[in-house]
Amino acid sequence: MSTPQVPPKRLPSNPSEENLRKQAKRLASQEGLQLAAAQRRLAIEYGYKSWAELMRAVSSRFVPLIPLRELVAFPLEVYPIYIGRPKSISAIDAVAAGSPILLIAQRDATLGEPSVCDMYEVGTLGVIVERQTLPDGTAKIMVEGRKRARVKRFLFDNEFYKAEVEEVADTERLNFTISAPGAIHPASARIQHVGGLVRLVLNALNDYALRKRRTGSAAMIQWGRDIEDPGVFPYVIARHLNIEVALQQALLECVSPVERLEKILGILKAAE
Repeated sequence: MSTPQVPPKRLPSNPSEENLRKQAKRLASQEGLQLAAAQRRLAIEYGYKSWAELMRAVSSRFVPLIPLRELVAFPLEVYPIYIGRPKSISAIDAVAAGSPILLIAQRDATLGEPSVCDMYEVGTLGVIVERQTLPDGTAKIMVEGRKRARVKRFLFDNEFYKAEVEEVADTERLNFTISAPGAIHPASARIQHVGGLVRLVLNALNDYALRKRRTGSAAMIQWGRDIEDPGVFPYVIARHLNIEVALQQALLECVSPVERLEKILGILKAAE
């Protein structure tokens, strides 16, 4: 008569590598096992063939992250970032080629070792496209922002910062181009309203450029006329404005592209 199989234990909804390691050590102590044997038994109890497989399953829920000081990274933009903190160096070391890394701003840029409470909850998932090791041991990376993500849980007690994340999508996509003043395609009441808002943003950006004598604004204005999704235009503008992190973060967290255009319009008009 065969022994009935015991169903595997279920992992908690937010499993932690550190907690599993503690479970394995406790099991080893209670059963008089070598740690490796206790880890294997625990993995099997959770339905995995090996400890390494269990660790991969748990760690895959998380992405390495880099806390940013005085910078909010936006999707569809490329950022040069200088990395000096040991945990941030370890984070970029842990990222496989093409795998995502989370860029997320600190609330207080002066903190060298931020805690969970010191971080914003929404950041940008990006991909490292270039990395250089500098003579002083720090690193310079170029990161291309891909999409926004909200942190479900931070994990700061390992060799590098991690977070479990979920994608943050816009409530809608604004599909049209402004090929010339007054020409908006396709025509509808909704598109006309948004098109008028985009033109207000372009005019405000032009006024801002004249006041500040900023180079590069003409290119942004032309880009705004050609872009197929005006909802991302505020990201491009915000990156080149000298505005406080809290305002940049509000733009990043805004899920309505129309509201985002309204926000950047207000910022441009208020800029001294």
